Amino acid sequence: MTRLIVCRHAEEGNAAEIQRLAAALAPVLLDAVYTSPLPRARVTADAVAAEHELVAIDVRDLREIDFGEVEGLAFDAYPAELQAALLDRPLSVHFPVGETYAELQKRVSGLGEIVSGHLGGTVAVVTHAGPIRAALAVWLGITDAAAFLLDQRTASVNVVDWLDGAPLIRLVNGTGP
Repeated sequence: MTRLIVCRHAEEGNAAEIQRLAAALAPVLLDAVYTSPLPRARVTADAVAAEHELVAIDVRDLREIDFGEVEGLAFDAYPAELQAALLDRPLSVHFPVGETYAELQKRVSGLGEIVSGHLGGTVAVVTHAGPIRAALAVWLGITDAAAFLLDQRTASVNVVDWLDGAPLIRLVNGTGP
């Protein structure tokens, strides 16, 4: 069995959430910590890794969906047609100079490579709500739309055990393994 502990990053600048997640994972024997290279995930992963005397490893494919030209803007600042599309058909939206949900989902399939690189071990992954939901949708065999019904609080924990190459979801949106 290989255990994958997939965590959503703490809220940016929230030291208490970062420490709570690091403390929750401290008793777990981790072989590695992987992270999205985006700063809010990296800071969280560094705290988790430090508890285990590890160095978090950046994986570009773990980053959040590429919002392209609207990166960093509030929803209300998006062009009206993009706002309407996100409300009417969010799964088919292609962010200007960014990506689609399908592209995100294909990208996070790389989690399988992390699992295969640590057979029989336990690995933590710190990423974002979008990649977590996309991966859970595939592993649970649910529709992409249903993935948006899975809550992913900041600093939450999801536990997936891989048995004979198949995922067994043990925990979704928890506070610790």
